[in-house]
Amino acid sequence: MDHDAIATLLRRTLGIKKNGIALKQAKQEPAGIEAYADMNNICYMMAEAIAEQKVFYTTLKDHVCTLGCAATGLDPVLAQMSDEERAASDQFHTASINIFPSVALQEKAEQQARALFPQFSETFKAIIIGPLGRVPEPDAVILFGTPEQMHLLTRAYCYATGSFIKGFAGMGACRMLLPLAFINREPAFTISDRAWRRAFNLSPDELTLATPLDKLIIMLENLEQSQL
Repeated sequence: MDHDAIATLLRRTLGIKKNGIALKQAKQEPAGIEAYADMNNICYMMAEAIAEQKVFYTTLKDHVCTLGCAATGLDPVLAQMSDEERAASDQFHTASINIFPSVALQEKAEQQARALFPQFSETFKAIIIGPLGRVPEPDAVILFGTPEQMHLLTRAYCYATGSFIKGFAGMGACRMLLPLAFINREPAFTISDRAWRRAFNLSPDELTLATPLDKLIIMLENLEQSQL
């Protein structure tokens, strides 16, 4: 199934309005692709890629949020940041954007995340980010849609494979979604969190689904038959 067929099914058949996002991990900084020229949260980086319809890559030095580093394999166990960088990130999370009221609670949540979500066995140098269809052979695809649209996609997947799809709520939508797509090669969905919803300007009735591209194709190929 090529990109045009995927786009047609997502937009015309399902009625999904927002563009999808494609992500690809890279062991080295990729040649021929623009480097991200700022520092930001990964959710806001992805929102920029969609808003500006461009492809770029990002490395560890570009990130102000540790969640995105752990979620993508740039810093899998949050060990590459210096003590000064970690302290600045913790201050940003708690005092600046109020993800948690204290560093202690943030660390507690991180411990639970390590137990709940799969862990990367290798470190990646860069993450390529762009609109769906513009990043060749992406490792993960992110879609936004209503509960009914997400229902139709996830039902089609279960219908074709007999496999269930996990859903999560809490803090760090990237952390709840991307390791399952990158490492386990499984779809997952979330109601997301405040920063994620703000970054993508999600409406109250929009959810997020992350999936490997081949699993999205399974969903779309079985979309019609699973509704009979």
